[in-house]
Amino acid sequence: MIMDLDKDDLSALCAGLTADEVDRIHRLFHEWKAGPENSFPVQLALLTRAQWRMAANLPRLMNDARKLIELHLAEYRRQTAALVKDFAATIDGKTEDLQTVVAAHRDTVNQSSVSIRNMLWETAETARQIKKSLDDGTLAWNRAKTDMEAGSEKFQKTCQELDDRVSWRELRRDWLILLGLISIGIVIGVFIVGALIAFKYY
Repeated sequence: MIMDLDKDDLSALCAGLTADEVDRIHRLFHEWKAGPENSFPVQLALLTRAQWRMAANLPRLMNDARKLIELHLAEYRRQTAALVKDFAATIDGKTEDLQTVVAAHRDTVNQSSVSIRNMLWETAETARQIKKSLDDGTLAWNRAKTDMEAGSEKFQKTCQELDDRVSWRELRRDWLILLGLISIGIVIGVFIVGALIAFKYY
């Protein structure tokens, strides 16, 4: 009966052996199991049986381990694929966000460039207008300066002429006064002389 229980294990252990070797293992195993319960052959047979059972289970355990590893590898692949997919989605999202930021930055730079060009054009136009105004002001100042110099010369000439006229008029007036005084003196002298003469003869 025990032989039947261990048949699968023994078959697994005897795989690849010749018929004579299998027969010898079966006889040895049977002899070791026979005898008193606590005898050494029985203990050794139990130990050997446990070892053989363990050895017989090794292929199944290895197969189970292989299957478990394959399951773990499949789960790892699935998780890796999910992570790669999430990472790719995240990268795509980040790439789209980066493209959006770059596009917005490009638009901002373009708008700033246009604004700066407009400001530079307006500044250049203002500078040209200021230069024109300064040139016009310089010409007006030079004209005004020339007109002022000519007016000053004319004024000085007029003043000189006026001074000359005033001097001549004063001189003429003084001569007239002097002549008047002399005439008055002569008249008075003549009158006095005439009076004296008339008084002398009367």
